Amino acid sequence: MLKERDSIRSKAFLKAFIRFQNRNVTMDCIVRNISLSGARIEVGQAFALPTEFELEIPQRGAVFQCALKWRRDDAAGVKFMDSVAHATTAPPQSGASMEELQHENVRLRQEIAKLKARLQELVG
Repeated sequence: MLKERDSIRSKAFLKAFIRFQNRNVTMDCIVRNISLSGARIEVGQAFALPTEFELEIPQRGAVFQCALKWRRDDAAGVKFMDSVAHATTAPPQSGASMEELQHENVRLRQEIAKLKARLQELVG
């Protein structure tokens, strides 16, 4: 049976913080996968999660208002209700054409190939 999702999830390993009770309570967690609509997080089994809380992901410069959808052992699924803040994420450039993005993608792939070759030289 296929699970229906609002959007495709990507694997992740991001340190994050859960905040609730007017930000008076904070606990560490790990984001294990993420999408535009939600995430799967890992948090210690001993910690009780409220039905709604903020999830801050510093590496993404984002804070999301979340609703707890499920909880099993140390894993929990959350749905993003609303983005509270995007501290370091720049808004998308609406003027960037598909062709410009494709050229940038090619340039980045070439750079990755160069770095892999250099790494092989150093290791091999």
